[in-house]
Amino acid sequence: MKIAALVPYHTAYCSGQRFRIELWASRLAPRGIDVSFYPFASSALTGILHQPGKRLEKGYWLLRCYADQLRRVLAGPRPDRIFIYREAALLGPAFIERLTRRWKVPIIYDIDEPLFVPYVSPANGRLNFLKCATKTHSLFRLSDHVLAVNKAIGDYAQQHASRVSIVPMAVDTDRYRPASAASEGGPLRIGWTGTRTTQPHLELIAGPLQRLGQERAASLRVIADDPMTLPGIDLDFVPWTVEAEVPRLQECQIGVVPVKATDWSPWKFNFKTIQFMSLGLPIVATATGSNLEIIEDGVNGFLASTDDEWYERLRTLADDPALRRSMGEAARRTAQAHFSLTKQIDTMENVFRGV
Repeated sequence: MKIAALVPYHTAYCSGQRFRIELWASRLAPRGIDVSFYPFASSALTGILHQPGKRLEKGYWLLRCYADQLRRVLAGPRPDRIFIYREAALLGPAFIERLTRRWKVPIIYDIDEPLFVPYVSPANGRLNFLKCATKTHSLFRLSDHVLAVNKAIGDYAQQHASRVSIVPMAVDTDRYRPASAASEGGPLRIGWTGTRTTQPHLELIAGPLQRLGQERAASLRVIADDPMTLPGIDLDFVPWTVEAEVPRLQECQIGVVPVKATDWSPWKFNFKTIQFMSLGLPIVATATGSNLEIIEDGVNGFLASTDDEWYERLRTLADDPALRRSMGEAARRTAQAHFSLTKQIDTMENVFRGV
């Protein structure tokens, strides 16, 4: 079976894309399902896309990438299935996606972000009008099967789509697994991983971390794109790489998932939450979005909404190694039971063959 995957970014760049269709493709190939990627954004575009300014340069590369994507779809061979992750182009209405109807094959649409909610990028505010947020409704109607990352987005999609399934993010629990030896020696290390677009969320817990650091030796390990500091906090920055992420997180004793309040946050699936759970780390997370569905407060993690709650939860875990172990074990069980990649691959094979 041949799948044409229309995706917004080149491979090995976007975390959502990497942990959905790129990961699925690697596991489906041995089962006779071959995925060919049609990426919109080139490395030249992503290299400047999240930098402030450079509007003319961004505009040039956006138009060039659009023309290249259009050419790929017009010249591409007829596949057995079409898979669209988020959108086939970072600008404009669903024109390119509609062109794929000429192949007269089923279309599967995968959405893991609330793209139908208007969002103003801090780096590209004035280019935001090119996004055409309402095209998501067209993609819902265009598709034969919609995959939604969580119930909130799935419920919304059902207003426009004929068939919707909930397919959450999944973790390779063989790779994301607890450290072979407990890392309890030395100062407390709190872990976080993310991208340059999510790094500002750490500002939300700067105050609670400062309070905690005044009472005991504790550091915050940040695995991300851009070096950063937070005043009054012992911050250990690690540049993100595929090879570094898991072993460096395994050296932590607690994971944190702060989420700033935005129009998107109630719709978000917070992938970091299940990453930390699969590693057997007890977590403290903002009480919003998918965290409310995944975390059983006080059992497999803690939820927090205020500075005082963040501080109290972190202090409780810092003072109680036994609680960290039991909560981490419960978190690991949750990840294996509900977010295992091994189980999800069977689901995705059925989706591709059954649509």
